[in-house]
Amino acid sequence: PVWLTFFQNTYLQTWKGIILNKGISEIATYPMLLYELQPKTIIEIGSLNGGSALWFADNLESMGISAEIYGVDINLDLLDEQAKARAGVRFLQGDCNHLDQVLSPALLADLPHPWLVIDDVHINTIGVCDYFHTHGLQSGDYFIVEDTNPAVWTFWGDQPWKEEEEIRHGVEKLNNLRTWLNAHEEEYLLDTHYLDLFGYNGSKNWNSILKRV
Repeated sequence: PVWLTFFQNTYLQTWKGIILNKGISEIATYPMLLYELQPKTIIEIGSLNGGSALWFADNLESMGISAEIYGVDINLDLLDEQAKARAGVRFLQGDCNHLDQVLSPALLADLPHPWLVIDDVHINTIGVCDYFHTHGLQSGDYFIVEDTNPAVWTFWGDQPWKEEEEIRHGVEKLNNLRTWLNAHEEEYLLDTHYLDLFGYNGSKNWNSILKRV
């Protein structure tokens, strides 16, 4: 019941007046990870209105960390003007089923490390994992798959405006990630410091904060 209350109010959380759409655990832990990792590149697949990218940029600036942020979404029409105007943030229109068309291997090869890659879309989970694993993730980089907590989809499944296909893929997200990790278990660690800071898997992201080794 506590999780459902948290998720029900996600869209009430804003940053500079823009919907942030991060869980309360993530709002607490992401700044800690940013300071520890000192990323040079952040790639977020799934931009919505750009509130998350703007929040990352402002956090990095407050810490004196210089990084480039890339937000990818199939539809950029929802982007807030503040996010579009933010220095250091670049939004790219593209389909997560065809990442090579928007984040080409050549482009990725030029991006400085360490990376923080965030999968915040709810389709093609295995394909997204494979793409970044093959094209760029290096030792010390972080890869986070958002919304693997099944309670996220228990709540969204009751919302009539949510698309059925997205719900179906979301429900499968944790199992798809587990399947992928079983094939790469020697190459990634689960960072339990951030996953379990508020209790075992105490966030929207179950077993999905990954560190490349």
